[in-house]
Amino acid sequence: YRPSYKKLNGSAGIFSHLANLLKTKCDYKSYDTAPSWSFGRQMHSIALKKEAGMLGQRIPLDPDKLVSSNASAVIDYLTGQLAKVYPSVNANARHWLTLREELEPTIVKSFELFQQQSAKAAKKRAAKATKHNGGV
Repeated sequence: YRPSYKKLNGSAGIFSHLANLLKTKCDYKSYDTAPSWSFGRQMHSIALKKEAGMLGQRIPLDPDKLVSSNASAVIDYLTGQLAKVYPSVNANARHWLTLREELEPTIVKSFELFQQQSAKAAKKRAAKATKHNGGV
């Protein structure tokens, strides 16, 4: 158990779904995802390719901003981060709206699952601490 990776793991489903939607809905030919280090912490990163040639610049995505109860804020964050390097990412309004509609339930479910897992882990730690302290 690594507490520092809790949100990284909790946001993996959102990140994976985003990458797939960018390829299928926003006409990107391919993408590459990888963990990266930024500001001393591990983050997700993605590079996109629209046409033949090399992948574009890699974009770091902060797991703390992906795991949230506010799906609109997460989508706004993703839009802002992607548009910095890929300004045409949301140029086709219909494609971007479809992406938003399909990604929103994933964000909500991921946050709920993250909350459940965090509560379960806290309960286990409390039980372990109680046992370690002699049942006090």
